[in-house]
Amino acid sequence: MDDSVKHCEEIAAAMRKDIIELADVLEGKAGHWGGALSCVEILAVLFGEVMNLKTTDFAQKDKFLLSKGHASMALYTAMVETGLLNRELLQTYQKDGSRLSDLAVADSELGVECSGGSLGINLSMGAGLALLAKRKGYPYHTYVLVGDGELDEGSVWEAIMFASQQKLNNLVLIVDANGLQSDGSTKDILSWEHLADRLTAFGWETIETNGHDCREMLSIWENRYAGHLPRAIIAHTVKGKGISFMENDHTWHDRALSRDFLKQAKQEALCAC
Repeated sequence: MDDSVKHCEEIAAAMRKDIIELADVLEGKAGHWGGALSCVEILAVLFGEVMNLKTTDFAQKDKFLLSKGHASMALYTAMVETGLLNRELLQTYQKDGSRLSDLAVADSELGVECSGGSLGINLSMGAGLALLAKRKGYPYHTYVLVGDGELDEGSVWEAIMFASQQKLNNLVLIVDANGLQSDGSTKDILSWEHLADRLTAFGWETIETNGHDCREMLSIWENRYAGHLPRAIIAHTVKGKGISFMENDHTWHDRALSRDFLKQAKQEALCAC
């Protein structure tokens, strides 16, 4: 367990450094920093220790869907740091003709299962993939990461109802609960107070965790799940985590980094490594 925790923490620190360094690739263009930085540890744990991704066998390979597609920087850097994506390709991020876009686009060769530009659709596709595995007897699991602001989408709740009806215990929903969305606080825009109770009422096994604590998150998967319900993990996070001036500030949802801010961000990201 200790080695796994250390491994995930190292991946997360490297991801933060990679994400900030993408500002140089963006050359002054805006980036979705806040939402990418809030889910770094979540992806480090999933890609580093939990999911089976290093196989080409569809029936065996776990499926990951980034529903909060604006956090593509986190997805790409997680893939780079776990050997699933060439680092050189990362330098093409948002360039003309690049396969690495601002909002993650489905690309089976890269392992991007579903586009994330239109919020609220990935859980439906994830439920479909989980149902396919059930009917075909495939052993893979499906993991879907959504933002808490994305829960405003009604299609998410349609998928939540469908998954519990079908008892898709091979489906895991992870909510990046950072409390903020592009326009402000989720509490002020559309409150998701008592979210765990709501998901439980919809027929899911629901767990709350610290989304920046690799040990706590790894403990969720330490023993193989034997229940009959789909699982929802509410990961409490901080938007912009790791970069002091971005933390808990919704204006960094999508914003360009000035020269001074970039210098500070690089220093802070480097110190975390």
